[in-house]
Amino acid sequence: MFDLLVTPGAPWFALSLAGACLAAMGLAQQSWPGIGAPMTQAVRMGLGQIVALTVSGCLILVANAAGIRGDLRLLVLAGAVASYLLFGWVWPRAPYERIRRERFVLRRLTPGFVSFTRIALAGCDAPAVVLERYITRRRPQLYLMQQVVAAAIAIAHAERLRPFEALRRVARQRGCRELIDVAETLAQAEAQGSDAAAALAAHQETLEAILRDEFVRMMRRRALYLLGLAAISLIVGVLGNILFVMTAGGSLLQHLQ
Repeated sequence: MFDLLVTPGAPWFALSLAGACLAAMGLAQQSWPGIGAPMTQAVRMGLGQIVALTVSGCLILVANAAGIRGDLRLLVLAGAVASYLLFGWVWPRAPYERIRRERFVLRRLTPGFVSFTRIALAGCDAPAVVLERYITRRRPQLYLMQQVVAAAIAIAHAERLRPFEALRRVARQRGCRELIDVAETLAQAEAQGSDAAAALAAHQETLEAILRDEFVRMMRRRALYLLGLAAISLIVGVLGNILFVMTAGGSLLQHLQ
């Protein structure tokens, strides 16, 4: 390792790596006024590939230029592969995976929100009171949905919108299709002064049926995975026993007898 640090040119390679990482971090946070929005997925993937190839290429050049051999060379090459996977695959997909997980959680929390809203509206509570009561519930698993409701309350106060209209705007920003449908129903009922109980009941039954079917499919997939692992383990064990008997293992047992 000391030879790697004192090799001529190693500081310049290290500075190149640091510069590439800083440039990637800066571009990731940059808004593009000419393009008009934050970085798109295609641009992020392209930038990630450029940074990944640069970083991994610099590591490979360091290994070749320094004449590293043995375990240290394997370590540097493993670092090159890890840096490529990190900058070329994990980093570009991280924001979109976070959004996908957030939408999945909101989708699971929507039936509970619908049930709470139906009960509160049946008690003749105002929409603003319903939303404020929802965010006062001390349950950590409701955190994401409470964030959505809190944002809707803030928009309603700031722009003087109807509470469910503000909720519809926030739901559209989050992109959860099921929550958007519920917010559309609530906003329409609020604007028309009608009762949304029947529509909410239909939404709740549909969502619960969809989530129940998804849970059953997930359990079936996991059961198939477990059966596959058990079958592979059995096959490997049988083959291991056969090879043990056919090779020196069998003769070793005979000598022990």
